[in-house]
Amino acid sequence: MVNGVPAELAAELGLRLAGELKPAVRVPLKASRHILPVTPDISALLPYGGLATVTTLMASRVGATSLLWRLLAGPTQAGVWCAVVGLPHRYPLAARAAGVDLERLALIEADGPRIADAAGALVGGVAVLVVPSEAFGMQQTRRLTARARKGGTSLVWWETRPVPGADARLEVARARWKGLRENAGRRYGAGRLDACELDVAARWRTGGDHRARIWPYGGQTPDNVIDLRGGRP
Repeated sequence: MVNGVPAELAAELGLRLAGELKPAVRVPLKASRHILPVTPDISALLPYGGLATVTTLMASRVGATSLLWRLLAGPTQAGVWCAVVGLPHRYPLAARAAGVDLERLALIEADGPRIADAAGALVGGVAVLVVPSEAFGMQQTRRLTARARKGGTSLVWWETRPVPGADARLEVARARWKGLRENAGRRYGAGRLDACELDVAARWRTGGDHRARIWPYGGQTPDNVIDLRGGRP
């Protein structure tokens, strides 16, 4: 089952997906490290130009969900399985609009300690695993990270609690939505959303800051755009 899989079926799901994974892309100079392809607009934000072992995504910024979907677009289009565990109210249609192949995306419904159980069952069985950091204690975080590195799973932390040792940390610096117009009394304005532009900042564990502008939805049309700063995604 692709969407809305309950946590108690995660172990069975992990076994089922493990047999369907396609080989990850390898970078010749880093033969021991599995690198998953991402869309060209995302590649400049990640070490080795693709999704490697551990990435964190700052969850508290407007546009974070859109960035997550764009991050998963490349791997799913390449034919590998991605799983998102314990993140409710994430809509598949938005993921598809950002380029995600829904046939390769599993949305796992879980809460509380069931999130760690589901993640433990899936790590090593999917190419990319997305989990909320607040559901894991420090020891659980280290344990899941170690298992991901050993099993070849790219781990993406939805960071609501700091996660040490990430290869890359991504944060939406600015979100701009096309189709919105000013509307007094409404925080987000009025109109129909046609496109989204995100300015994304990345900090790598090896040092240095990197920035890119991505359009997870729609095209690069500057007309009728409103900036959204701060707040929740």
